[in-house]
Amino acid sequence: MKFNQYEAVFPAFAGMYKQNSIGTLKITNHESAEIRNVAVSFRAGNYTVSLLPCGEIGELGKRKSKELPLYADFSPTILNFTENGKIPGELVITYDLLGVKQEISKTLIVDVYNRNTLRWTDSSVLAAYISPNAPEVLDYSKFMVGIARDSLRSGLNRNMQFAAYLFEGLKVGGVKYSHDETTPYVTTHKDPAKIDFVQYPFQTLAYRSGDYDDLGILYAAALESVGIPAAIIPLDGDFIVAFDLGITPEEAGDLFNSTDNLLTIGDRIWIPVSMSVLREGFVNAWYNAIKNVGAAMSASDGNVDFILLADAWQTYPPAAFKNNEAHFDKPEEGAVTREVETDMLRYISQEFGPKIRALQEDIRSSGGSAKKFNDLGTLYVRAGMYDEAKKEYAKSAAAGSVPGMVNLGNNALLQHDPASAASWFRKALAAQPDNQGAKVGLDRATADLED
Repeated sequence: MKFNQYEAVFPAFAGMYKQNSIGTLKITNHESAEIRNVAVSFRAGNYTVSLLPCGEIGELGKRKSKELPLYADFSPTILNFTENGKIPGELVITYDLLGVKQEISKTLIVDVYNRNTLRWTDSSVLAAYISPNAPEVLDYSKFMVGIARDSLRSGLNRNMQFAAYLFEGLKVGGVKYSHDETTPYVTTHKDPAKIDFVQYPFQTLAYRSGDYDDLGILYAAALESVGIPAAIIPLDGDFIVAFDLGITPEEAGDLFNSTDNLLTIGDRIWIPVSMSVLREGFVNAWYNAIKNVGAAMSASDGNVDFILLADAWQTYPPAAFKNNEAHFDKPEEGAVTREVETDMLRYISQEFGPKIRALQEDIRSSGGSAKKFNDLGTLYVRAGMYDEAKKEYAKSAAAGSVPGMVNLGNNALLQHDPASAASWFRKALAAQPDNQGAKVGLDRATADLED
């Protein structure tokens, strides 16, 4: 038996070796006669979970040889390789010799890379490192979402606000970019012949630093862990993580001045975030990503990898293993909230400011109307400016607008004033008894008053 291994095993992709061979086995018949029904299987102690069949040979003449692939059903134990090493395995061969069943075993040594090793033959391979169900990722993301829930602006996109908290939490928590001298991302990811060293999320949390791709792997895992679909876009000088806002291009008009700073993928709107400017905050990272993605698309005629993790995991499932290396002191809650509030105010100014100013000018020039006052109030609500919204809704309601009355009730609920809310909902129902929005709002206000 002779074994030719193509390349050392990559632990992160251990599951792939059940269908993708590690190398070839040359099986030679050294018996005194031909052998039949040859079956070859492989195992490697606790590094594998089963004795996996590699192939069969119907008959093999005396001193004749045939080649078979070597497959392995590796266990998570292989992820314990922190250095390059070797696995002692066992090849089990059964066959019939002159009608008698025979079984022999041969020792087989398999070379293994360390668990952080990959080759950039396909950018989708990074999906194996992005483990959203890893305990350390869930511990971080749940903590950050817990902070976010207490401060969410009801008029703004929920996914965007959670994404901002997850991003700012890393920055405030002291996670930062560190240049990898040995295998820098900006050069290594462009050469599939090179071996790269990539960190798992728990390592980046523990070390509080990483190269652009390491930071992106952690951020993408955190997004996915709270149910926000994420994608990665490896660029020559940057690593971009994009997340799905959960809205269509048509719906984006309610939240953004235009789609210029967004990515439209199919019928969904995504926000890209640059890992090269983590220390500059969420909004700067967003705008930097748009600039860099746009430049990359222009330079490559639009041919930029957009790797949706949900798809990439079909080929490269997350490598999950238990570890004791992750220790990440949670950032101070108030500091994170202040950073995100700054982000949201910048976003509101950039995206809602032009809409608000345009409608204000229209009202000044036209004299206004119940609908325009109501529309302006709605813009203020989305921007989290509830006092300003109340003034505009009041103008709309004074002109007899039922939607203005209902919105005054909804705005009062947002400001935790159920008594005023109930009053406005009753006024709306008096004018329009079958108004469902007012009925639902009154039920909610009444329940709040009873509590």
